[in-house]
Amino acid sequence: MIPDSHAHLDLIEEDVRDVLSAAASAGVSPVITVGITIDSCLEAVRAASEYPGVFAAVGIHPNDTAGATPEMFDRLEDIARSSERVVAIGETGLDYYRDRSPADRQEWALRRHARLAGALGRALIVHDRQAHGDVMDVLAEECAGDFPVIMHCFSGDESLLSECLSRGYYISFAGPVTFKKNEEARGLAAIVPPDRLLVETDSPFLSPEPFRGKPNTPARVRLVAETLARVRGVPLEELECVLAENTARAFGIDLTEG
Repeated sequence: MIPDSHAHLDLIEEDVRDVLSAAASAGVSPVITVGITIDSCLEAVRAASEYPGVFAAVGIHPNDTAGATPEMFDRLEDIARSSERVVAIGETGLDYYRDRSPADRQEWALRRHARLAGALGRALIVHDRQAHGDVMDVLAEECAGDFPVIMHCFSGDESLLSECLSRGYYISFAGPVTFKKNEEARGLAAIVPPDRLLVETDSPFLSPEPFRGKPNTPARVRLVAETLARVRGVPLEELECVLAENTARAFGIDLTEG
């Protein structure tokens, strides 16, 4: 089975049961559904509690941090502690591409997320869009290597990749690695050490080729994995095992429990 390490089930317009059934038919499991507001975090935990093979991550997306308060993070901690199926904190990070939240509020929230991940011993899912230097500076200060850090939908260059790997971070690739002109991403995906590699959809966003521009679903993570297997020169079945082992280790999931 191929894991989808990052999806937003609550944002997919299709019925969740149908989405997960299609994923299972495509050989995709588990699915980690990621909250981006308090309400969507509650939905993520509900889905993880209701559906086998679904786990949750809880956080406040950097684009939604303008109005974030300490009380919201107290609530987020309560949600994270409410279920053992909450396996990560985030997504959090910095997004300088969209001007939706002030940079200082994004940084404050990133630090709060990192400290929560450390307190709970959960993985930290990091969103980094056109903010590489600042993201890495904050992570260097807040992450001492006592919990896994996952670079969601990696979009950096070889220098950033090298720095992330030197710190032991996980590198996750999504649909853009399949885009026809994205040779740079494929080149980087080919050199990530096997034990640092993850795969995701970011559903309903970032559909891989040949579905680019259409709503994404977890089932399509298989297309991302096929691209990674091709550029890495390994059989898909071998990569499936690597991805499953990495997902289990990064998120602390016992894959035999479903």
